[in-house]
Amino acid sequence: MSNSKVSTKNTLFETEQLEIDPFDADLLEAEISEISDSQTFLPNSSMLKTNISDMWVSDDLPCFMTMSLDIVESLFGLEARDQGEVALFELERDLAEQLDPGFGDIAPITGQTLLAALYGPLGFVGDWERFFSVDNCLMDRVLSRRQGIPVSMALLVLYLCERYGIRAEGISFPGHFLVRIFNEPDSDSEVSLESQVSSQIIDPFTGKVLSHHAIEQLLRGARGNLAKLTPQHLTSAEPLDVMLRLLTVTKAAFIHHQHFTHALMCSQLLLTLKPDCPLERRDRGFLYEQLECHELAVDDFEYFIEQCPEDPLADILKIQVAALDAMPHVLH
Repeated sequence: MSNSKVSTKNTLFETEQLEIDPFDADLLEAEISEISDSQTFLPNSSMLKTNISDMWVSDDLPCFMTMSLDIVESLFGLEARDQGEVALFELERDLAEQLDPGFGDIAPITGQTLLAALYGPLGFVGDWERFFSVDNCLMDRVLSRRQGIPVSMALLVLYLCERYGIRAEGISFPGHFLVRIFNEPDSDSEVSLESQVSSQIIDPFTGKVLSHHAIEQLLRGARGNLAKLTPQHLTSAEPLDVMLRLLTVTKAAFIHHQHFTHALMCSQLLLTLKPDCPLERRDRGFLYEQLECHELAVDDFEYFIEQCPEDPLADILKIQVAALDAMPHVLH
């Protein structure tokens, strides 16, 4: 395996950033190592620009569902977004029928009643069989299939909670995104490992409430048997961080299936949200390299080297930059 493939495997595909079952990490690593030099569609400037992401460059980000469908439109066009919006309308209609069947007085809608409908008669479920599929990341497909992975399912739960006035927040937990649902809409309780009265922590993959022990097991699965659960693991995720996680997982899914052009487009969107991030510039450089855009790869690698000179990978990338500079230039 060449130096470029080794460095790509060791940096671009960092499994702890992904929404994966730790049991499958070895399988992912094995498949990544088999990435070949097969021909791919090369990117051009129109592929890498999107009007959608212009709306993200503000202090007031759109809601989670809007941004999730923005990603769909950026990658696959307006028709795909329209299909997602139709599926969302059908879901909201079905959910309203489940929560308000029209028989007399209706009890207040709580997080538990919403989850019981969503993961019960409406048929939403985590997709264990095709966990790494892009279908589980893109919101139009999550809505139409009613299957997803923790972060995409969490985005849907957070959106529906907001629609019904239920206070909820995302938790960017290691290896497995979680959701906290508050029993009181105006609760200002601090984060607590033992807080079962004011809030409950939900696994969006199953819709079930997690016990303290179950959360500890998730942490140990992601970080090892010596990991200890602390309040910091359960702090609320900022909206920007939630979208960054969804985009990172979507990018990883495209890479997993060797769809490098779409992975590159995800990288462009990530850089819209954090334009000066040297790690994302480094990862985009690896994608450019896979697509034989060597000059663009060199630009990103040099930026990473300049910003992170003490990183162990910087010396490796210096050698790689020299090798790429010696190769014939390809115009795109």
